Amino acid sequence: MSTWDKLLMSKPTLVCAMPLRKPSFYYLPTSCEAVELRLDYMENLALTREVKKVIEDYASHYPTIVTVRERGEGGNRNVSPEVKYGILEFGKSVGAVPDVEVDLLIKYPDVYGDIAEGSILSRHVFSKDVNAYELALRDLDVARRFKALVYKVFSINDDDFLNLLRLIGIGDVHVAVIPRNPAYRAVSIILGSALMYCSVRGRTGPGQLSIGMCNKIKLLKSSLSLLNRE
Repeated sequence: MSTWDKLLMSKPTLVCAMPLRKPSFYYLPTSCEAVELRLDYMENLALTREVKKVIEDYASHYPTIVTVRERGEGGNRNVSPEVKYGILEFGKSVGAVPDVEVDLLIKYPDVYGDIAEGSILSRHVFSKDVNAYELALRDLDVARRFKALVYKVFSINDDDFLNLLRLIGIGDVHVAVIPRNPAYRAVSIILGSALMYCSVRGRTGPGQLSIGMCNKIKLLKSSLSLLNRE
C-alpha cells in the first residue's frame, strides 16, 4: 500500500499549502500530513537546478503535491505552459503528486494523460453563475478514465455545497470538497473530504483555515466517530 493510500484511509489528509516565493526548504509542523508546493508564487519560474532540488527535498521528507496554477486557475501569476508541464513531469518523476486542472487535461489529453494518472485532478469555480456540482459529475468521469488519485473541487458558491458533499461518499473515487466559506470547510473536514488544504506560511486561497484549526477540527471528527461507536 502506498503512502497516499494509507493517508487517505483516515480522511481528510491535512495538506499544508506552501506559497514558495523562492526555492527554499522549510520543516513543517507535525500536524501537516502532506505538503502542497505552490510554485506559481515564484517570479520567473523555470525548471532550474534549485527548483528541482527543492521539489526533491520536500518529496524525500513529506508526501508532496506539486502545483503550478495559472491566473485563470486561481494562481498567483502567469506561467509558461512549457515550464508548467516540465515542473509537473519532474515532480512526478521524483515521487511527488502533480496537481492538474481538469480543463487542461481535457484540452491536452495526449500531453497530460500520463501525468494525470495518480494525480490530484482539480476544478476551481470562481463564478456564481456556474453550477459546480454539475461540472463535478462530468469531471468524475474524466478522473476515472485517467485514474486520478483524487478529484478536488473548489467553489465560491455556497449553494453548491450540500450537493458537493454528496460526492464525498461515492466510493470509487477519492473526492475533496473545498468550499470558500471557512465554516463550510470545517464541515467538509468532519464529513471526510479526501483532502483539506490548510495555511502554514500564509494563505494560498480564500477561506483557508490554519493548520492548527484544521487539526483541531479533525481531532473533533475523531472524537465524534468514537462516540458513534459506543
